[in-house]
Amino acid sequence: MNDNTAHILNWDDSGVIPPVDPEDPTSPTRSPYRVSLIDVIKRFGDTDRRRSLLSGLLNFRAELHKAGLSQGFQWIDGSFVEDVENRKECPHPPKDIDVVTFFYIPDGQTQKSLDREFPVLFDSFTTEEQYGVHVYYVPLNQIDRETLIDHSTYWYSVWSHTRGDMQWKGYVQVDLDNSQDTDARAELDRMTTERGVQP
Repeated sequence: MNDNTAHILNWDDSGVIPPVDPEDPTSPTRSPYRVSLIDVIKRFGDTDRRRSLLSGLLNFRAELHKAGLSQGFQWIDGSFVEDVENRKECPHPPKDIDVVTFFYIPDGQTQKSLDREFPVLFDSFTTEEQYGVHVYYVPLNQIDRETLIDHSTYWYSVWSHTRGDMQWKGYVQVDLDNSQDTDARAELDRMTTERGVQP
């Protein structure tokens, strides 16, 4: 995890994470907010549905690690990081977790060989069905710089705004390394035990 970590800001009146720190809008503290996996669990695991989705995210990450994908980072966004349960119009629980995984392809592998070996991981319909995770990928090696910049700016521009009214919003970034996953799972289990079943 990069040392430049930040806390996840509270939702604003529109139910989104501010894209920058409103008290210091020109600071480096801005979206995507670099946080720990445990921060994500604690911040967004306040209902049974959200904890179920977080469990799916951890299961998905475990499969990525089995495939040798443990270097890089993930952007987490979508309705999962919004206060959708308390919207004035059409409140609802989050459907899934949107994740872009920026990863290094392991030595001896290519995107095509990974897709052949681990087809489930690279099929968004299947990952959403099995893990509740809507997946997208950006390889950090084996593509040229211009393409990497294009992919990064595309996802930043898409995910920095709400889908309906195009409101500017923030999202979070976690490290892809598996060093935090065991503690994150323990924290999620603890929260599930303490809070029980909630809406």
